[in-house]
Amino acid sequence: MDIKRDMKMIIGGEFVDAADGAVIENYNPCTRQLIGTVPSATESDVDAAIAAAVAGQEEWFALPLFQRMDIMNNFVSLMEMRQEELAQVTSAEAGKVISTARTEIKGAIETFRAYIAAAHTFCGRVFPVDSAPRVQGDLVITIHEPLGVVVSICPYNFPVSLAAHKIAPALCGGNSIICKPASETPMGTILMAGMLVEAGVPKKAVSCLTGSGRMIGTKLASSTDIAAISFTGSTEAGMDLQRNSCVNLKHMHLELGGNDPMIVFPDCDVELAVEKAVDGRIRHSGQVCTASKRFIVHNSIKEEFISKLCERLSRIRVGTTDDPKAEFSVLVSEQAAQTVEEQVAHTVSQGAKCIMGGKREGAFMEITVLDEVTPEMDIAKDMEVFGPVFPIIGFESYEEAIAIANNTIYGLSSGVITDDIQTAIRAARDIKSGTCCLNGSGTKRSVYAPFGGYKMSGIGREGAIDTLQEYMQSKVIIFTGVMK
Repeated sequence: MDIKRDMKMIIGGEFVDAADGAVIENYNPCTRQLIGTVPSATESDVDAAIAAAVAGQEEWFALPLFQRMDIMNNFVSLMEMRQEELAQVTSAEAGKVISTARTEIKGAIETFRAYIAAAHTFCGRVFPVDSAPRVQGDLVITIHEPLGVVVSICPYNFPVSLAAHKIAPALCGGNSIICKPASETPMGTILMAGMLVEAGVPKKAVSCLTGSGRMIGTKLASSTDIAAISFTGSTEAGMDLQRNSCVNLKHMHLELGGNDPMIVFPDCDVELAVEKAVDGRIRHSGQVCTASKRFIVHNSIKEEFISKLCERLSRIRVGTTDDPKAEFSVLVSEQAAQTVEEQVAHTVSQGAKCIMGGKREGAFMEITVLDEVTPEMDIAKDMEVFGPVFPIIGFESYEEAIAIANNTIYGLSSGVITDDIQTAIRAARDIKSGTCCLNGSGTKRSVYAPFGGYKMSGIGREGAIDTLQEYMQSKVIIFTGVMK
């Protein structure tokens, strides 16, 4: 499928160029070929999107719930018909192997379905009559109303599925949406936003701005017309958004960095531990927020674990992104791969031993295994490596393993490998993270379960019921004296 094209952004449901005509070139990191261009929005473009979204939100919420959900179902049908196009675009611009891209699109479709179902059953409450002297004889109920204009800001690693986790609750909750995709991966989000308009969402309720993340993000965050921002990305960028959003106390939903641990206890099945470690790290070349990034392995099995890990990794099929059998390919850009290369070199300079990989060519970074990593090294604490690197940290006691796992500013996800159910449950309780997967990696995620992190890994939760509630306001209505 030829996906080369120059695309326009969307403001108020209309495909437009930037006000000054400026564009950003979009390259395939695997082939290094130009895919096409997208507009580089100006401040006036951002202002136009905000003005449209304010008007569009009122028009969208004025439709009855069943009609809004019919439109959302129309949109899902369009996504299903065009899922291969979305997958091909996502694969090309993100440097993602095509099988992973196809899985991402299917997950995005499931996300929209889950929120549509949740919207139909998201009910208010009726409180007990005569629950307090001041409301004796009154009927007290709650209803839900939208926040207003919601902004979705997404990173490059899962541009369609992460946008779905923000767009779906926003629109299903009666809000309008302004999307800001990453500069490296804008095309899939533009296609999805266009389908929303095609499905029948009022034009003014949908915008997709492309261009400078710093300028657009700051402009949106500082606008008093924006009610909420949902951001997935680095902790530093999230903190900047939060500071700029204080002008009107916006609702902030932040899914930020992580340095997720996987603890491998001595009583485990080592073969299983290796498989889960590989599954939790090489997906999308290690560019997954919840990927296992620190492997805390008991010293009694560490040598066996490393030997079997290296053997298993040597069998990973490396290929181009369009190879249907490829399991591993490039990172999103040469700059991203260079950053990982520098982090590996830094860790080696601190005393770690590189026993596999460690080399880079262009946007391709070899799968890398680092032994003799100690808890004092940066990679064992707060240095998040967004690439295919396996740092191995030994431990002796349960208490030491938990201390290493928790010795970080982050707390997004985690994994525990053990055959002892008591150890598993104890570790799930003691690890400070938003998710803990027993006998698996932290990359598992259900659209129906609340997803988010502890500490500097974020604020708020994404999940069909949880996020819908966060994207709406509860209004109390009191019918005075009607129950006397």
